[in-house]
Amino acid sequence: MDEINEIKSCNNGICINKFKANGIKTEKYGVALIWNENLCDCAAVWTKNSIKANPVKYDINLLKKRKKIKAIIANSGNANACVREGLADAREMCKIASEKLNINSNEILCESTGIIGKRMDIEKIRKIVKELNINVRSSRNANKAIMTTDTKFKEISYEYKGIKIGGICKGAGMIAPNMATMLCFLTTNANFKNCNNAEILDECLKEAVGESFNMISVDGCMSTNDCTILLSDGTMDCTVDDFKFLLKFSTNELAKKIVADGEGASKFLEIVVEGANTKSKANKIVMAIANSNLVKSAFFGENLNWGRIIGAAGGVAKINFDLVDLKFEDIDNEQAVEILNNGIINKLDNWDIMKAKNIRIVLNLNEGKGKATAWGCDLSYDYVKINAEYN
Repeated sequence: MDEINEIKSCNNGICINKFKANGIKTEKYGVALIWNENLCDCAAVWTKNSIKANPVKYDINLLKKRKKIKAIIANSGNANACVREGLADAREMCKIASEKLNINSNEILCESTGIIGKRMDIEKIRKIVKELNINVRSSRNANKAIMTTDTKFKEISYEYKGIKIGGICKGAGMIAPNMATMLCFLTTNANFKNCNNAEILDECLKEAVGESFNMISVDGCMSTNDCTILLSDGTMDCTVDDFKFLLKFSTNELAKKIVADGEGASKFLEIVVEGANTKSKANKIVMAIANSNLVKSAFFGENLNWGRIIGAAGGVAKINFDLVDLKFEDIDNEQAVEILNNGIINKLDNWDIMKAKNIRIVLNLNEGKGKATAWGCDLSYDYVKINAEYN
């Protein structure tokens, strides 16, 4: 807890140090550019969906050949997925960015988000990039440019022991990682002396994503376009442990911003499973609860139907109900309601906890030390409306 108190919140968003960003959002398309004048070490984590969007394929192939990158171009409005001309369009996006920034196109990554199965309007991308002012540094504009059904900005900027991390992300629906329909771009100044920077960044990013973006759920649907990309200019020497600590804190905060802005969501849920005999068992159970539409619906209806939580848990792992503790906590007001103690049901006269906007569910199996945390949201009528009309 003392370490967390040492983290300073900054106002730069992704524009830390010499990193720059800007973007333009039009009615249907948006384009963001993030760049640095110097080559940066790069690490990335991609969707585990077997159907990968063309920008993801393009970037994966590029990073097999090189680990130094200067820029990212990203668009909203079209996912560039399941379209045969898509790889050529991804390549053209990088060429458009290279001409704007006066750098080589093989120093640029590209990402897309939006509707699947429609050809990218590359001329719209070209027109927007032409209008984009690269002399303006605006993390907020870049964040806005990549938003689709998002209703809130999702950006962070933190400093800890001289290490800086900035980030922006988008995501509100198709959120059931590995990873989510989310784009996340991170920048840092971290440098690890006498080490392979790219390898350590890759290791740290995979670990951080595994404990943050891979532990959130809005609707249980995996996207074709998920990515988290981290660029480092390597200007601040630091320890791996200090960097890893700040990176995990940063990705956790962004992950929570995504589920808090889940499509149609009215409640933020933090789910904690503890006392499992293994961490993998805790992970399996916590994600089953986070993904359960029955659990989500109960919280939207403010209905204390706790049996849905037990049902979701027991559906994926063997648990002894006679040992189980279950409680709900109001995160904002530090109030709690104990529902089960060693499988015995407590008499509940007050359901007001269900009216809270931010609720923590704590399920203790009392069989070991395994623990996992996930984040989710409720499932509302608006979620169905938003996705019925999405086109």
